[in-house]
Amino acid sequence: MNWKLLALAAVVGAQLAPVEEPSNTPELALLMGDLQRLTHKLALSADAGNAVLAAFYLHESQEQLRKIQTEAPEYENLPVALLIDRLAHPAYAPMQDAVTAKDAKRMREAVNSIVQACNACHTATQHGFIRITPGTEVNPFNQSFAP
Repeated sequence: MNWKLLALAAVVGAQLAPVEEPSNTPELALLMGDLQRLTHKLALSADAGNAVLAAFYLHESQEQLRKIQTEAPEYENLPVALLIDRLAHPAYAPMQDAVTAKDAKRMREAVNSIVQACNACHTATQHGFIRITPGTEVNPFNQSFAP
């Protein structure tokens, strides 16, 4: 066996293969994507006037917010956990009252406040190009949101 050739192949191969550093930081976009899906289902539930289903997605959305705060409290030097405390949690609070009252109009208004908070956070983190909408015009899920 030609050891020089084998050594050269190993060196060349190592130079061609990208070396990735392992990251302990979760990808924020994936965590936010889960939040977006849950919040969209919350919006569709509220739009349909289904307080029981809206309560479920409200709970799941709030759990996802806490997960984001725990797993990515800071991301690329941005205070994600702090912004969630200051913008997201207060925006989700009125939804609880609307769901408890089973008030479809207030649920829709609360969804709009949540969406505004999402967009305010994106603007505050120089990600204003990510614009969230309630998305209630289209239901891409194979799920009925009617009560």
